[in-house]
Amino acid sequence: MHESCPLCHSVQIELFHEYPSFSLISCKDCDLVFRPHLDQLNAIEIVTDIYDADWVAMRNQYAKKTFTEHAIFNILLLEMWCPAKGKLLEIGPGTGEMLYLAREAGWQVIGVEPSPASCAYAHDRYGLQLIHSLWDASVLDEELKGSFDAIVFWHVLEHISNPKQYLEELKEFLKPGGKILFSVPNKKSFTNELLGVYSPLYTESDHLFHYSRNNLQSLLQQGAWQILTIFSREETNRLESHLQKITGLTDLPLTDIMRLSVMLQSAFQGHEIFCIATQQSQNTTMNEQEVNNADEETQADSFHGCEK
Repeated sequence: MHESCPLCHSVQIELFHEYPSFSLISCKDCDLVFRPHLDQLNAIEIVTDIYDADWVAMRNQYAKKTFTEHAIFNILLLEMWCPAKGKLLEIGPGTGEMLYLAREAGWQVIGVEPSPASCAYAHDRYGLQLIHSLWDASVLDEELKGSFDAIVFWHVLEHISNPKQYLEELKEFLKPGGKILFSVPNKKSFTNELLGVYSPLYTESDHLFHYSRNNLQSLLQQGAWQILTIFSREETNRLESHLQKITGLTDLPLTDIMRLSVMLQSAFQGHEIFCIATQQSQNTTMNEQEVNNADEETQADSFHGCEK
């Protein structure tokens, strides 16, 4: 077991749950849930076991859903925050749907994907030449440093055993003003609240970390990233499936599903967390300090005013 939390370094940790083939532990101070002995995990073995030909066949079966519920939405975010387009790196593109759409929308695309079956599928189906590798800064050519307008990694960060190092490495490849866009499963999601420790988000052994909004904000702040936006999203089809299992009803009113979906997102209990960030500049850090100092002075003035 870890001697301390990898995020806040607290030693106040406890067992979250023991599963048949792995365990999860929890930090009492920052509420991060994670797998112990992260430095001893064999990432290649995990990828080979899970993201194999059967997984790719499943993705092929649900390709339309991947496009309509995920890839289109992700492209929309990218276009909103990076309208000038340019060079895009996707880490963990899976079977390549989002990267394919980005290419068709005018981006110059590069993808790094650890699953050989996924790389083969993306090449055969979409003509994408993915780099077959686990993420490592050395897999990209030196001349690509400082060249990317955006780096995206959808549902990847929870698989990274050293997220602080990973985020630091990405900075080398971004242009000044470049952005990272990513998503993770939401630890505070309705899915987890409903199913508890047996939620599929917890029982998937390749999910090394389970992040809440506060966890992500802390992680990015420690790495000197400026968060541009952070929000939760609830997929209505998944929500309807959960509700059907709970109620036993197969014909739930559409308005009820939509209302609950919006309520969950508003309460930050959506299934996923999305985040867009850029590197903090020295000026940004200085301005934040000035704002903090100004706030302290205002609070002091208000206090002395009350004394009078």
